[in-house]
Amino acid sequence: MSEEFLAVIKLVSGEEIVAKVTQLEEDQILVECPAMMNSSSSRRMNVNIVKVEPWIKSGRETTYIVGMDKVLTISEIFDEDIAHTYTRFAMAYYYNIKMPKPNKITKEMGYVSSVKDARESLEKLFNQS
Repeated sequence: MSEEFLAVIKLVSGEEIVAKVTQLEEDQILVECPAMMNSSSSRRMNVNIVKVEPWIKSGRETTYIVGMDKVLTISEIFDEDIAHTYTRFAMAYYYNIKMPKPNKITKEMGYVSSVKDARESLEKLFNQS
């Protein structure tokens, strides 16, 4: 068996799945914890939103065998944000392990204020210029 790696797989059906992949034989791959990532952008907030959902919604099996005749292409994922998002999803969905949320913002990370205080400070700067 060859080395496992995180990849995006484009299937002949048009689906794109993200999963840990291992080559079983020349004509098969082992897909672990497959997920589908759909991205959309919010025009109002000018951000991209990624929705992660299970590839097969009717079960929680962690491993699937996919024939290479059903695969158009496989590409290894090097983007740390995508890898982190996928890992958080896979741990929560397939293994019921919740990863800790990022730390709350503290004053050591930078200036923290309320919206009201920030508005007053900015208006004061604006009026002085």
